[in-house]
Parts: sequence; structure tokens; C-alpha cells
Amino acid sequence: MSLAAYIWAADLPIGVCNGTAHRVLLKIADRVDELGYGAYPSVDSIAETLMCSTRTVQRGIRELLIIGLIRLGDQRLVDHIRADRRPTVYDCLTPALKLHESRGDIYVTPSTPRGDTYGLDGVTTGVAITVLNPSTKTSPEPHVSTRERAYGRDAS
Repeated sequence: MSLAAYIWAADLPIGVCNGTAHRVLLKIADRVDELGYGAYPSVDSIAETLMCSTRTVQRGIRELLIIGLIRLGDQRLVDHIRADRRPTVYDCLTPALKLHESRGDIYVTPSTPRGDTYGLDGVTTGVAITVLNPSTKTSPEPHVSTRERAYGRDAS
């Protein structure tokens, strides 16, 4: 949730977008990150919250796309969701997002592959140890089992 994106959407002038489209924008802005990237609420969940039809929500999203307040986002964010249940990802075109992109910064979706830690390349320096084959030298003394050590060799 991004409070900054939500406040941006709430403070838009009435003439920019009003009615259902504005309410849909608030729902999308509530789900983006701190810059305005990566909201993917389902149309069904927005419709349920706003107590309207999914078709009304779809019209609101289409209007927001035409006005230029949202755009299609990085769809890889929802690759983990089953294809027939996968929602669409949207970005809110907040001032922070526009500034970020105008500086030439490239936004990369943070991802943590299975078992990896974010920020590490998988090689820990200074820990690698070369393991040589253990020697196959046999000891001149016969093997003494734990039982023999505890009770002596005569114990059976």
C-alpha cells in the first residue's frame, strides 16, 4: 500500500476524473508500491468493495487508461497466479513514478528466486574450501566398537 499514491488519487481535481472511475482509481492506488508500480486487484474484488458490477469497474478502468492516470504494468508480477485466475497489473502514473522515469531510472521488479536472498549473487566469497579426497590410510590398530569401549573386549 502506498499512502502517497492514495493521497495523490484522492486529491485529483473533480474535472480530471469523477464518479466510478475515481473510486476505481482509489482502489488501484491503494495497492501500488511507493512509486506507483504494480497494483493487481481483481475486477471482482473491486466490484464487490464498491458494490457495483464488474462491467462498471471495467468501464472505469478503461476510462482511467484513456485519461492517462493508469497504464498497464509489468505482467510478470502475477506469473505465480494460475493463468485463468490471473488479474491485470496496473501502474498509477503518480508524480513520483513520472519523476523516477524521467530521470532515466529503469524500474526492475524485485524478485527473489527460490532459495536465494535478494542482493546476493549466489557466491559467498571467502567461504569456498577445496576438499581433497580423504586419505585411505588404514590404521594399524583394529577397530573398537562403542560397545567394546563401554564393556571391554571380553563382553559379549
